[in-house]
Amino acid sequence: MDVEIYDLAQDMCFLVTPNGGQFYISAPGPEFRAWAARCDGTVTRSELLAGMAPEYAEVVDVLQGDGCLRPARPTDEAERAARTARTRVLLTGSPMLTGPLTDALSTTGYACVKPAPEDLSALDGHGHDTVLVAAFAYPAYTELARIDAVCARIGLRWLPLRRERGRAVLGPAITPGRTADFADVLDRRICAAHDPRVVEAMRAAPEPDSPRLRGGDARWISAQAAACLERWVTGEAAVEEMDLDPRDLGRTSRTVLPVPTRPRPVVRGDAEADLLVDEQVGVVTGVQEIAPSPGMPSRLRVCAVDVADMRRVADWPNDRQAFGTSWTDFDAARRSAVGEAVERYCGSRLPDDRLRHGSYAQLRRAGVPALDPRRLHLYSRRQYGTEGFPFAPLTTDAECAWVEGRSWTTDAPVWVPAFLVAHGEHDPVAYSNPLVAGVAAGVSEEHAVTSGLEEVIERDTTMLWWANAARLPRLPVPDRIRDLVADSLDAYAVTLIHLDNEFGVPVIAAAVRDRATSWLTLGFATRPDPQDAAEKALAEGFTLHHTCHYLDDEKVLTDGQAELPHLDNLKPHRTDRRYLDSYRADFSDVRDLLCQQQLHLDPRAGERVAPWVLDLPTRSWDGLPALAERRLAAYRERVEDRGFEVISVDLTTCDVEAAGFSAAHTLVPGLVSNFPAGTPMWGDGRISRAGVRLGWHTRPLAEEEFNVFPLPHA
Repeated sequence: MDVEIYDLAQDMCFLVTPNGGQFYISAPGPEFRAWAARCDGTVTRSELLAGMAPEYAEVVDVLQGDGCLRPARPTDEAERAARTARTRVLLTGSPMLTGPLTDALSTTGYACVKPAPEDLSALDGHGHDTVLVAAFAYPAYTELARIDAVCARIGLRWLPLRRERGRAVLGPAITPGRTADFADVLDRRICAAHDPRVVEAMRAAPEPDSPRLRGGDARWISAQAAACLERWVTGEAAVEEMDLDPRDLGRTSRTVLPVPTRPRPVVRGDAEADLLVDEQVGVVTGVQEIAPSPGMPSRLRVCAVDVADMRRVADWPNDRQAFGTSWTDFDAARRSAVGEAVERYCGSRLPDDRLRHGSYAQLRRAGVPALDPRRLHLYSRRQYGTEGFPFAPLTTDAECAWVEGRSWTTDAPVWVPAFLVAHGEHDPVAYSNPLVAGVAAGVSEEHAVTSGLEEVIERDTTMLWWANAARLPRLPVPDRIRDLVADSLDAYAVTLIHLDNEFGVPVIAAAVRDRATSWLTLGFATRPDPQDAAEKALAEGFTLHHTCHYLDDEKVLTDGQAELPHLDNLKPHRTDRRYLDSYRADFSDVRDLLCQQQLHLDPRAGERVAPWVLDLPTRSWDGLPALAERRLAAYRERVEDRGFEVISVDLTTCDVEAAGFSAAHTLVPGLVSNFPAGTPMWGDGRISRAGVRLGWHTRPLAEEEFNVFPLPHA
């Protein structure tokens, strides 16, 4: 523990940490110094606290939180010196860097420091005690990629150093098969780049004809590289990628995460370390706050994040943007946006090596636990028989790809149809688009599944309500929520509706109508407390108005369609906003959820749904259902008591795990996912049965009687 301790009074001292933390300690200075001296890696936490005042436990937590305490290292100074003495350092690259590096490394105590042979494969068998430093005075992407491939083949540790954009870029330190490698560096840069042609041009750039480094700059860069190399070789610290700027002697570090198309074992990271966000190599490459439109609540903070384009290096059609909101502060909105980016990133792709193919009947005969497709709520017999219907029925004998999941209900593995989880050309025919509901991220698997199950319940409840056009009473806006939106009520009308459901779980719909344009959006949320659910639903309802402005801007929309092919499902921009005239009367061409919002730019759309969304009687908040806590077990109990099974498929990629996050797709066979109005999931009759069970109708509606008007939600 590296701290400074100063005496202030007989029973008080002052503690300063290397991170700048400053703390008053209510203990005599000599006593606290003696205790701090025991934090040397030889005793456990319980031994440190034995016989001490109870307040010392808080001191340990504070010091650990401030980075002063860490798990004891397995090596002492003598062992670190021995590691150095066993290590051979080989150098290759540009003489203007390898020369100063040789000088900087020669006094460190390495077994030897010398030029690497031209044929690196001759080093096979010496990788354990040998480290290669490849230092180039230009980007040298081609040369470093070649070295990376050779080192991977022979198992040689190595450290890249290159000069680009006026800086030296050191690292990351590479241990083949265990860390990110230079192939990851290149892929990350291509995916994150604003213009990938720049990265490709740097890859192809030859060595310059004349030197571009001054002697002093080369020596400073070499000294930094030498210090980092020593810390890595001795096991003291890993070397992340680091920008070294000789102009101001600045150092900036970033973490290069392994690209999941070549998965490797990783150590789970700390989500608080924010390893996913970096403009040059991140999964999330940009963060910005979206200013509220005129009239919107000023307390609502909205964050938009840009996501690296994985299509540039793999068959990985990930979304390029994600959003997050908060009623409290921008940092909370940022965390929400990063979480949404993670779930979309992980949910965009299922690796082929996770799949197996066959029919349900074949899998069962082979003893593989598989989900019976007859338990799914997909499409009706009438839909399958309609000419031009895009999906085939998934029977027990129909072959498809399957992915292994986990049943939380039975605590056993279960294989589920892969098309429910992710897009892909896995199947001979199309059975359905992936289920929209249930994809979520969290700081643990259980956290992700909890959020996913909340969404599954929310979407099932929402679609039952919407398809039945049930006229449920509105809730009065309580003072707590009115305070959040008080400055927007002149411009927007707000309606809160509790959506009754068979699970006894709070599900709130928040209708937000722009008084000037008559645009209507609906936000939804499930939470243990109904007012918490109302806050989240209201934030979503207001945020969807940003999407309305996006769809109403012809230039922005055209630019977006060039970047995102799925936007081609939208109809051409209309200055008159009469989109009901653009879409078919039966809405069969509403094939994308975003089409639903475009259609609701038409002021007439809000009038069509007003009878069960806006013009409502009132009910009290008293008596609404609630859960004791936001935990998976609480939600599972409500769902499983109704005879349903909770299943999840782990979607966590190795880079997301290394950053401390998990992602999962949660499924509850038999419940209804949300769907675009053009391909409604009428399924096995659940929607009509629910209409009677919940008291909305006296008889089950026929399929032709369901409400098909698009939901103002995407």
